[in-house]
Amino acid sequence: MVIKSLRTEIAILAITSILIASCLVLWLSVKAYETLYQESASNDLNGLSENLSIDLLMSVVDGDDFEISNTLLQLDQYQNVRFAAVYDEKGTLMYPHIGKALTEGLTAEEIMALPAIDFDEYFQYPIGVTTGKSAIVAKKYIGDKSLPVGYILVSNDLSTPLLNSKKNLVKTVLPWVVITILATGMIIFLFQNRALAPLIQLANFTRKIIKTKDYSLVAKVGGKQEIAHLTDGLNSMMKDINAEVEKNKEQNTLLLSQQAQMEKMANYDALTDLPNRQFFEKTLAKANEQAKTSGDNLALMFFDIDGFKLVNDSFGHKIGDRLLCRIADKAAHILTDKHVLARLGGAEFLVLFEKTITEKQIIEIAEQFIDMISAPIEIDSWNVNVGTNIGIAMSKDAEYDTSKLIANADIAMYSAKKDGRNRHKIFEHSMLEESRRKHDIANTITHALNTNEFTLFYQPKVNMQGVTVGYEALARWSNEALGFISPAEFIPIAEQSGSITSITEWVIERVCKDTQALTAGRPNIKIALNLSVHDLNNEGLLPCISGNMQKYQVKAQNIEFEITESAYLDHFDKANYCIEQIKQMGSTIALDDFGTGYSSLGYLTQINIDTLKLDKQFIDEIGVSERSTLVTKTIIDMAIQLNLQVCAEGIETVEQSHLLIENGCHLMQGYYFGRPQPLETIISDLSASTSKD
Repeated sequence: MVIKSLRTEIAILAITSILIASCLVLWLSVKAYETLYQESASNDLNGLSENLSIDLLMSVVDGDDFEISNTLLQLDQYQNVRFAAVYDEKGTLMYPHIGKALTEGLTAEEIMALPAIDFDEYFQYPIGVTTGKSAIVAKKYIGDKSLPVGYILVSNDLSTPLLNSKKNLVKTVLPWVVITILATGMIIFLFQNRALAPLIQLANFTRKIIKTKDYSLVAKVGGKQEIAHLTDGLNSMMKDINAEVEKNKEQNTLLLSQQAQMEKMANYDALTDLPNRQFFEKTLAKANEQAKTSGDNLALMFFDIDGFKLVNDSFGHKIGDRLLCRIADKAAHILTDKHVLARLGGAEFLVLFEKTITEKQIIEIAEQFIDMISAPIEIDSWNVNVGTNIGIAMSKDAEYDTSKLIANADIAMYSAKKDGRNRHKIFEHSMLEESRRKHDIANTITHALNTNEFTLFYQPKVNMQGVTVGYEALARWSNEALGFISPAEFIPIAEQSGSITSITEWVIERVCKDTQALTAGRPNIKIALNLSVHDLNNEGLLPCISGNMQKYQVKAQNIEFEITESAYLDHFDKANYCIEQIKQMGSTIALDDFGTGYSSLGYLTQINIDTLKLDKQFIDEIGVSERSTLVTKTIIDMAIQLNLQVCAEGIETVEQSHLLIENGCHLMQGYYFGRPQPLETIISDLSASTSKD
């Protein structure tokens, strides 16, 4: 009886131990399964959100809400999707979508009664996949991560499917566990003394794992086949668990590293290591809010590197990049730690000053920047010379609006640029009117061309005998709202806005159309028209010229194209190609504004021009400055030696004309010989002159 009772007690103890061990193993398996499930769900959501970001790229760029909605409706095929949301590049919610995980089985009234989702809270999540207790949230860039056009946010339910999956797992495993326990119980009853020791060892082994969390341990328990299988199964499972744990550790380390790198890439400029525009605007917005509350007046400085494009073209982008880094370093040394220096993009920089700085201190810093940037900077034995212009704006003038504050500083910078290189200006509200007019002019050019607001005036060119041998075509524009707009005003704006090509093409067609009337009875008359920097890069320029010459039956020798010195040198290879093509047509080329650009005599031997035009600034000094007069004579003599025609523009006095003729100037142009006039007036004057003869 005692033996039987003792055997039963031992059996019960053994079975209890097995039950505990089995439960522990099952628990560990469920935990491991839960980890694997979460990882799988995270990977699935990561892939889904990546695909959505690609599908949404064009619709977000186009702002097409309908296409965005259609794309998000694809999520209805996924039962676990709680919601999705699309944001623009500034983090503004564009389109939300509620998934089946929140609405499945609910009536319309119940759906309407659902609590509102705080999308702004979820948008604060970092880029990537974030796993919570009950849900997984994926946040991805839409477009390139260095310049995203928006963001996609997708959330999947985790708790419900995980619970169901675990239930299914338990339902599947539990019968086998029960069978195993029963079989083991029978073996215990038969071989309890022999089998008890290995089971106790296994139980102790599992307790050790639970205590130490060391899944790399290996069970070394000998015994019969069942014990050996159990030991091998446990070791195999522990090996898998340990591999997953190590893998998770590596992935966590990698994710943390990638997160740090992505955060830096998102907030800092890769070249200069300065804060980028995105980070700066966030910092400025926060500072603006604080300043608005306290009534402080923040100061913002906007400066660019004048001549940076020429550095890239002349020395290469590598030197240009090093120049930006050098200037960024020097600027940082001028500022204190309380100021924020950022690279806006290209060669543009921003500085946010601490709120206690005075206007006098800001101006002193601006002048230090000008001195620092304008001084020659040596890079790889090259002395690089650039300049800068600085705009300063105050937050009160911008009503503490971040975008408006940056725009005001930009406007002030361009206002300083109009006065020349290396200038600084503080924003004034009067500058807004100038900026608005500039904007209105840029937006009106195309309409003005279509409604014939532009007209052409022709200024005569005379030879040494005072006989008119040609004209220069000059565009004039008068608008009902804007009034008369001089070429000096609308041409730079057209070049910046990209409308100069349309103006040039209009001028080419109009000149070709007018040439027939201007050359009637005067077959050697030559009409000159100007080409800009942008025209040299326009692939449609040459077809436009040849097409209009054929259309209006114009002889190429009656047309001359004037290219400015600076435009030519900024695009040397392109300009040479255009010149050769135009000359092959039969037209001539004049180099305009000679002496006002780089004034390098060496390149005159490298270009195939026909005429050298002396700028008005040289003519104005004739008879006034002996040195300028000598320079003018020298240029004329040099051009003659190079077999070039010389044309002087801006002649207003008889003394100027006599001196130029005496020194061999072939052609002259200016108010002294005639002001620019419309075609009708010129034809009328020619008819009147013919009648008198």
